[in-house]
Amino acid sequence: MKLIISLLSIISLACAGYPPPPGPWTLGAWRPPTDPPAPVWLGRAIQANQGKLWIGKPASSWCDPSLMSIDCSLYRGDSTVFKGGNDTVFLDVLNPNGQQIYINKTDGALTYTWPGMFVAPKEPEVIYTGWTREISVSGGAPIVLSYKNRPVLACPTASANLTDVYQIFVQLNAAPPSSSCVTFQLRTYAAEGIVAWSY
Repeated sequence: MKLIISLLSIISLACAGYPPPPGPWTLGAWRPPTDPPAPVWLGRAIQANQGKLWIGKPASSWCDPSLMSIDCSLYRGDSTVFKGGNDTVFLDVLNPNGQQIYINKTDGALTYTWPGMFVAPKEPEVIYTGWTREISVSGGAPIVLSYKNRPVLACPTASANLTDVYQIFVQLNAAPPSSSCVTFQLRTYAAEGIVAWSY
């Protein structure tokens, strides 16, 4: 009996995730070749651009040197850095007002608050909480970001002068936003720190 209990304890530990390392991180899309059909992503960068999160678009950032006497050359904003992951997720920015990631409850789109926004969207129209960031026990022990075990979707979209562009959604309802959406895993990777005043 003691042996059975010990084995069950080991199995429970093996199935659990582990707390991730602290500090800022970038976000990448993980969709291996075993998940047909294409595309295949092995950590492709996810960027903040014009209020949404994307695969295939560059980061869009903003810096005004007149604010707080900032040297904007130090905040190039060519990548997107995040922080948090324990219930809430934020963009890691120099802007003291901060920028928070939220889910649009209408369609599940991953969105973020604008810098200097006087009135941020309110719950229940949007969702700010419910995120988990943990070290997975699967192969390679990736650090995974998830929202209540809901599928994360990449939905292709037409974009001027850009190809292979996907907007990121969390599937809140039974049906995805589009039949052309594909599921994938959000993985996080350690970052050095703030690279933008705001996105």
